[in-house]
Amino acid sequence: MKKESSGNLSLYIRLIGYLRPYIKHIILVLVFNFCYVILNALSAWMVAPVIQTIFNTEKQVESTVTPGQENVETTEEAPSSLDINAWLKKEMRQWLHRDDPREMLKLLCIFVIITFTLKNCFAFAEFFWVSYIEQRVIKTLREEVYQHVINQPLSFFNRNETGKLISLITNDINAVNVAINRSFTKIIRDPVLIFLYVFILFNISWQLTLTALIVFPISTAVIQNIGRSLKRKSRRVQEKIANLTGILQETISGIKVVKAFGMENYESRKFNGETMQHFKATLRQVRLNRLSSPLSETLGVAVMTLVLWYGGNMVLTGQSLDSEDFMRFVIFLFMMMEPIKSLGELNNNIQIALASGHRIFQLLDTPNTIVNKADAITQKSFENAIEYKDVNFRYNEGGEAILKQVSIRIEKNQKIAFVGSSGAGKTTMVNLLPRFYDVQAGSIQIDGTDIRYMTLNSLRQLMGIVTQEVILFNDTVRNNISYGGSNYSQAEIETAAKLANAYDFIMQLPEGFDTQVGERGILLSGGQRQRLSIARAILKNPPILIFDEATSSLDSESEFLIQEAIENLMKERTVLMIAHRLSSIMNSDKIFLMEDGRVMDEGSHSELLERSDRYRRLCELQFNG
Repeated sequence: MKKESSGNLSLYIRLIGYLRPYIKHIILVLVFNFCYVILNALSAWMVAPVIQTIFNTEKQVESTVTPGQENVETTEEAPSSLDINAWLKKEMRQWLHRDDPREMLKLLCIFVIITFTLKNCFAFAEFFWVSYIEQRVIKTLREEVYQHVINQPLSFFNRNETGKLISLITNDINAVNVAINRSFTKIIRDPVLIFLYVFILFNISWQLTLTALIVFPISTAVIQNIGRSLKRKSRRVQEKIANLTGILQETISGIKVVKAFGMENYESRKFNGETMQHFKATLRQVRLNRLSSPLSETLGVAVMTLVLWYGGNMVLTGQSLDSEDFMRFVIFLFMMMEPIKSLGELNNNIQIALASGHRIFQLLDTPNTIVNKADAITQKSFENAIEYKDVNFRYNEGGEAILKQVSIRIEKNQKIAFVGSSGAGKTTMVNLLPRFYDVQAGSIQIDGTDIRYMTLNSLRQLMGIVTQEVILFNDTVRNNISYGGSNYSQAEIETAAKLANAYDFIMQLPEGFDTQVGERGILLSGGQRQRLSIARAILKNPPILIFDEATSSLDSESEFLIQEAIENLMKERTVLMIAHRLSSIMNSDKIFLMEDGRVMDEGSHSELLERSDRYRRLCELQFNG
């Protein structure tokens, strides 16, 4: 229990830490809050004199006939400096003294209106600045989580489902947002209100106040138990939402496969099962959350009944409490029940925020394994060669080795290709070059410098990458081609499109280069998407080009034109290609034949065809098959 409480406290302190940039705003909120609390208490205090004036007019008239006597009596009371109630009554009698009770009532009503108006003005000002702080904190938190996620290496995304990451950035942060929205004002206002109300109640009657406070320990214990259980249930609810988001993301992304296999009903049943689990978890959370409020209210009514009985007897028997003070005591006690009840809900909201905050900070605490070293250099150019030296790599610790003692050299302006069966390690070879992953042993060097000692940005600026899985954004054709740069001219974009054999089909689109391509480029054909991706790499104009099955989606004519464009670029660029279609890499300067994570042979197409049985077999399967 102590460990959990300590963890909750540190987690909450971490959340509160996001308020540091807004100290000035918080001070302003505290000023508004103080004014609101004082005016709220004063407006409540004024209700009793209004009622007393209305229902005790005879006594009031008598007192106004002999004002001097009243002044003497008032003076004789000599309230102590801590007796706020007596002091206020004395000052109020002197200020409100009028011969006509109606005039007194009019002054009281005017005073009440002014007090309530000012109170609500301060309440609005406090609410506005609290909302400003809340939304800025949530904005900062969401941006920090997003920035942390996109900076993670590819291995992070291999381990974490996309749907769950989306759920965390949206649903969990929304849960924290709702909890903060419902709690931040209460944290500032309610404790001050309760303290002030208790102080006033003690001033009116310490006996009645002690009687009323008897039930607080019981109420506090109940609320704490509910809060601990609510945190566990809130965490389960967020996990169920993450599962739902994951299923939704997978189904929509793979909708073509779902329809091709007629699995709509199966996916619906799976989704319905998860929604039922989410329904049950949410229902348990809501049931527990709603339980604290009626429990607190029931305990409060019990207190009020006890106070009414005990205090009423004090008034009726003529003890140290008059009817006006008793009425005032009951009003303040009723008013105190609201912030007490609110604090009970506050505990529930905090537990919900902690449940989601735990998941958020767990993600933020995930270390980024691929970062710039402290003494990393900026690599501005590529001049000589790329070398893989005794490279070993596995995707998971303790998993199967994907690359085993691989050593190759690629000279500047060479066009090289990796061939071999699926799983041989071809894609891994090119993924290691831009440091999507880091080698476990050996090194990869550019111009004799280990790429791990280069800044990531400068390293990746040397490369243009076209992958088998084409990624286009829901934007215009122009912006997709110029992605990553803002200084490209229209002429440069058009030249890149022509070299990628994309210009003709772009000009046939409804708005040419300003045509929206849809989510993931859905409004274009596979070949068209691939050519835009190639144009994007060409426009970047890097010294190193990486093509991972880049021509797999193109028809034969388009593939020929792309190959011709690549040949034109060869004079000034180093090209690394992976292709299952050997026709696209036959003209490479060097081909590396890979099997089981090793380079089994290397040479030109004709050299490998002459001496390598395995390469010859691959060619026979494609060209003769």
